Amino acid sequence: MSALPETSTVAAPIEKATDQQSAPKTETYPAFDRPEAATDRPARTAALRDAIVKEQAAQRDESLAKTADEVSRAAELASGNARQRELTAVGRASREVGARIAAENLRRAIAARVAAASRRQAVERSSKDSEVSSSKDQGTRNASPGSSGSSDSGGTGSGGGSTAGVSPVPGAVVGAHFGEYGSWSRYHTGLDFRAAYGTPIRAVKSGVVLYAGNSGNWAGNHVAIKHGDGKTTMSSHMSSMAVRAGETVQAGQVIGRVGETGRAFGAHLHFELYPEGVKYGDVYKAINPQPWLKANGVTTH
Repeated sequence: MSALPETSTVAAPIEKATDQQSAPKTETYPAFDRPEAATDRPARTAALRDAIVKEQAAQRDESLAKTADEVSRAAELASGNARQRELTAVGRASREVGARIAAENLRRAIAARVAAASRRQAVERSSKDSEVSSSKDQGTRNASPGSSGSSDSGGTGSGGGSTAGVSPVPGAVVGAHFGEYGSWSRYHTGLDFRAAYGTPIRAVKSGVVLYAGNSGNWAGNHVAIKHGDGKTTMSSHMSSMAVRAGETVQAGQVIGRVGETGRAFGAHLHFELYPEGVKYGDVYKAINPQPWLKANGVTTH
């Protein structure tokens, strides 16, 4: 299991040529827009504003919870051995309860912020999907009746074949789930997969390697890959790495081997998932990888 820092993040350089966070803009032609589409925009804009406001509120709550948690831990460290001897059993119990409450509030604040960010992203996706659908409908109406080029060879195969993902390690057996906590971690920001030292680690989906190296922190040797859906996966504690930053990898390609570099208790794979627009290593913004893995055909056990 990984012993994550309370608020530390992975400081890793990103190759400019490969970290393309923005999706290509679709050119639009106002003259061909449907008049009725304009009536949908205010509703979508209002929904997006509401989602952004809620996400900002959740971020403020998380910041306050982090501050309270840090103050609680600072209070524990501030009392020396002499002071500790003076404390009564009741006083010690009271401080322990306060520390537990602060840690629990932090976990809840993080969960609320993640949920708010997910809602905001859903609203944005809905807005984009509506605009794309509107554009396609307009293009269909404007197509020449005589051009039956709909049997264009790229039409049905544009998806590039199967979208099934590949398990990062054989069996995909989870040793510690997202959000768990204990003496080894205040808030587990990924999935720990059980695997023997030296087991090959594979790319779940194709993508571009943003980082492959060791920045000297808890993650040890780690590889971050940005995938076609905008999300980034990060595999940590590797014994060795088989790819380099800037390299394009395919689903199932070996990117490294299981190890216990960094802050790890025994060999295993610590696997994290970051939403579009979030820098890998910003651990408190990581999201639960299991739904994403399931959506890509990977079953965890």
